[in-house]
Amino acid sequence: MRYALVAAVLLGFAAAARAQVDLYVTDYLEPQEKAIKPLGGKPSSEARLFAAPGEYEPVSFALRPRERLPKVMIAGGDLKGPGGTIPAANVRVRSVEGYHGGGADILMDLGRPWDMAAWSKELFWVTVRVPADAKPGTYRGACPVTSDSKEVARLDLALEVLPIRLAEPPWALGFNYSSPKDAEVLRVQLADMREHGMTVVAPLYDFGLPIADDDTSELGAFIEAYRAAGFRQPLYFATPMNLTLTGLTGYGSVDSKRFQQKYIAVMRTLWAETQRHPQVPVLFSIGDEFTNQGTKGVEFAGRLARLTWEELPEIATTSDMNGYKEVLAMAPYLNVATFNNGWDGIDRHNEGRRLVNKAFLAELREKTGAIPWFVNTGSGRFPFGLFFWKMARYGVRGKVEWYWRLGDNEKGSLVRTEGKTIWPTLDYERSREGIDDLRYLCALETLIARSRTAGKDSKEVAAAAALVEKIADGILDDWTAYTEGGEVFPADGFDAVDAAKVRDLGSLNAVRRAVADAILAFDAAKGN
Repeated sequence: MRYALVAAVLLGFAAAARAQVDLYVTDYLEPQEKAIKPLGGKPSSEARLFAAPGEYEPVSFALRPRERLPKVMIAGGDLKGPGGTIPAANVRVRSVEGYHGGGADILMDLGRPWDMAAWSKELFWVTVRVPADAKPGTYRGACPVTSDSKEVARLDLALEVLPIRLAEPPWALGFNYSSPKDAEVLRVQLADMREHGMTVVAPLYDFGLPIADDDTSELGAFIEAYRAAGFRQPLYFATPMNLTLTGLTGYGSVDSKRFQQKYIAVMRTLWAETQRHPQVPVLFSIGDEFTNQGTKGVEFAGRLARLTWEELPEIATTSDMNGYKEVLAMAPYLNVATFNNGWDGIDRHNEGRRLVNKAFLAELREKTGAIPWFVNTGSGRFPFGLFFWKMARYGVRGKVEWYWRLGDNEKGSLVRTEGKTIWPTLDYERSREGIDDLRYLCALETLIARSRTAGKDSKEVAAAAALVEKIADGILDDWTAYTEGGEVFPADGFDAVDAAKVRDLGSLNAVRRAVADAILAFDAAKGN
């Protein structure tokens, strides 16, 4: 009895000691600020995740000691389940650190132990990489928090590995990119993009152009590295737009014979290099936001697009455009019309027209033969995920964002790099989650289509199709509603998901879970 009493007292002291540290799961889509609240409004130290084999899945949490903690460290632990063990090496713990603010802050691996003052708060992400051969089931483990090598708190993880195989989405999705001038760094960086779900790269700055000579070897090497990294979408070659920005300064206007001869010669030299790598189609971007130059810029843009179309019909072309009249001036002569939401121009010639919406996509389709892509319409989960999916219903086939790493890690960068080391921003990580949303939706839509083709219009098919349409109907058809109108998705009253799952998983994860459950219902129906 005496020993039992002593043990109880000791356990009580241990519990009291651990109670001095607050650890709670947060919503990683919310601003990662010190005032962040617990996910679902209720503090919990257990994170519930679900993922398919091969998927990366994050969770975020906050840590606040109520008394000083010396030599703090957090480590990922093994996750054990019916299919074996997901090793600790696949459970990566990183801290949120300042970079360019907001979604452009970065995640950094934990280094040496550090001290935390009483009542201070720090924010962390854990990203689990599910092995491609992981068996279905729930895997459990923890990320212990230690102080002076003694556990003072822990983040418990419950990961459900789903019996779902996700494929790459059928669209071109990626970022502008600058040449690192190093083959091994290039390989590492392209691999990182692939790990983040990117399906295209848009090389722009620091790639040589054959103006003073005919050297196109850098382009050739990049195409081969792009293919070796596993990219299958056409390469979005943005560097040629520099010809009309600074590259051909001094050669006269677009109407001058001297400009036209040099422009055509450079473009043909570049195109000849692409023909040495026939496995990778290349799309050339010839211009950059001529709307910024007012009506005269739009007129120049139209003449440039027509010149390219008439003299270089063998080259597939696009242009990065940011205004209504610019798009309509260039698109009839382009294979792909790449545009953002647009603005009026310095002389207000666009009169309030915006571009990233259903109505303009219909107008573009009616007036031109160009395939619509987006450029600079936002990084993060919703822009890369569900909103893009809705716009793809109206013919959009690609999206290129500014900028993977700009200059020497300048503002606008989606990562910070130093040699082969890459620190991702929050929005870069969230963009991967958006692309995963696309993969789940594509998997469900494929099952629906196959079932209907086979004449199997079961109740599972009907329920899945209804869910897909309810999600689509919940997404507004105009990007301005979200960027300037204060709208959010899912909006209040969106009833396609379980409210309890919204509290436990977060709003967009609850939508994804509904899609995953619809996929699983197909498998369950097969077994009956």
